[in-house]
Amino acid sequence: MVISISDLEAQESLDTASKRKRRPQRNEKGWQAEKSAMTRSAILEATIRCLLELGYANTTTALIANYAGVSRGAMMHHFPSRMTVMRAVVDYLHMLRLQEYRDLMTDIDDPERSLTRQVISESVEAAWQYVNLPSFLAYQELLAASRTDAELRQVIEPVEKDFEKQFLDTAKAVFPHWQNLARLEGAHDMVQFLMKGMALSHMSVRKKARAKRVMAYLTAILYDIYQEANLLE
Repeated sequence: MVISISDLEAQESLDTASKRKRRPQRNEKGWQAEKSAMTRSAILEATIRCLLELGYANTTTALIANYAGVSRGAMMHHFPSRMTVMRAVVDYLHMLRLQEYRDLMTDIDDPERSLTRQVISESVEAAWQYVNLPSFLAYQELLAASRTDAELRQVIEPVEKDFEKQFLDTAKAVFPHWQNLARLEGAHDMVQFLMKGMALSHMSVRKKARAKRVMAYLTAILYDIYQEANLLE
């Protein structure tokens, strides 16, 4: 029996195809999970952009999908309703804001050096930077909306309580020189209330110069509180 070259080539093609079928393929489940996570992340980031640029009332699932560059079907697959995506973005911002605060504050209060006025000034500058981050401003948009939106308030209220506790715990961890915790908590509250107020005063005249002056006053006050706390120990 004579076997032609074409027959051999055909047999080789069949053998190759058979080997491909037997060969372990790329982990489809792993790839689908990765793709799903990427889509979800894109949707959450797009929601933040919508909140910043359009406000809570105008942020719809259709606009979020458009900002994220995904189909309406993909959007609805991950988040069947507007409130489901809002619930997810509240949780996402919860973790993101804590991590951003740690990143900004971690190296400011070095246990190997004293807590000087300059170090406190650096912490005040970092706090100001923190309240101007997109994550902070987007979350404030949600907080403001929750005042009159009962469904959103139910979503955000327990998260806000947990955030405040973790935020204070983080402040205690990143400022090891503050041994008087009562004074630290008072200083922490003062910084947060003041910074929030300045950050949300978006229509203030000469805001940059006035904020700089307020931060100089705040630095002096915090330094005095810290010194007094040390004397009382």
